[in-house]
Amino acid sequence: MNHAQLKAFHAVAKAGGFSAAAKKLGLTQPAVTLQVQALEQSYNTKLFTRRGRKTEITPSGMMLLNLSKRIFSLEEEAHTLLSSLDTLEVGQLKIASTSSLHSLPLVSAFHEKYPAIRLSFMTINPQKIEEEMLDFRADIAIHQTPPTDKNLFSLKIHEAPLKLAVSTKHPWSTRKSAPLRETRDLTIIFPFDKETMGGEPGHWSHNIPYKEDQALRFESREISREAVANNLGVSYFTEQETLWDRRIHRVDIEDKKLKEATYLICHSEVRHSRLITSFIDVTSSL
Repeated sequence: MNHAQLKAFHAVAKAGGFSAAAKKLGLTQPAVTLQVQALEQSYNTKLFTRRGRKTEITPSGMMLLNLSKRIFSLEEEAHTLLSSLDTLEVGQLKIASTSSLHSLPLVSAFHEKYPAIRLSFMTINPQKIEEEMLDFRADIAIHQTPPTDKNLFSLKIHEAPLKLAVSTKHPWSTRKSAPLRETRDLTIIFPFDKETMGGEPGHWSHNIPYKEDQALRFESREISREAVANNLGVSYFTEQETLWDRRIHRVDIEDKKLKEATYLICHSEVRHSRLITSFIDVTSSL
């Protein structure tokens, strides 16, 4: 049995005759008749009987009709689902990020344009970003460094200047600017570990002077910002990340332009899916 034979049978049963079924299917009557006859011969059964010009379905045909109704109903559901996906009226997008402050404005912009898409969002350790993507536990990630695995696609969508963030209790809280070399003796706070820092040769962390025994490392940007606010050390943040926090003072670096990039990351296999490309289109235009 093939799909064409079952479709011909279903059309005859629903239309009540071969001529009406042929018209509905856009085929000739002989073509529909041949499909039904082939189905009957394959299973040595009779699905229809003819009484003059009238076509009647047999008990065997009625049992098959009950099944074909379910099959073609599911086929219609599948068509509706796929059509809705194309217009982004249904679906789910799982988003992972290492910083809620960087990513939530992007998520909000996507949600505003496609409110019917269900979104899930989680903040995770930078070390786990690639693992989440490779195992398909997240559909898209928002991160500050590009991936190292060749199976992952990334796109830099934003870049913002960094400033030295210090607590209002820090001795530097009255300074407006400073040369980068003077920061060497300060306790520096990194919102990632050494492995994450090495992900991109041009990352800002490679350009700053510091003493290893005076460096502190935390697993997220939010924790690192709190550490700065509590005067455990200094760090580098975009103005957006600290402007609202009155506990933090920002110092301009005079002789070096440090910048923080934002990357969208996804598995290469789903790079051209409608959801992913739509998310990229929306967020890269912000």
